[in-house]
Amino acid sequence: MLGIGIDEDTAILLEGSAFDVLGAGAVYIVDGAEVTRSNISEASPEKTLSMHDVRQHLLSEGDRFDLEARAPSPQSHAPS
Repeated sequence: MLGIGIDEDTAILLEGSAFDVLGAGAVYIVDGAEVTRSNISEASPEKTLSMHDVRQHLLSEGDRFDLEARAPSPQSHAPS
């Protein structure tokens, strides 16, 4: 229920239950924990996916994401 996409020239540094974003691109987090409706069980090539109440975060270098809290937080400086 948590998807993580990482751009080219970008990485995450995982420490415990949190990670920091490194690099020139972005990290995309899609959190489906509070989805209220989805047609995924009706999936077929002809049917477009529908999901309601999906939460998304877009993170750049220096941002941190806590996997347990499922929450982002900015850092005062990018990790070296």
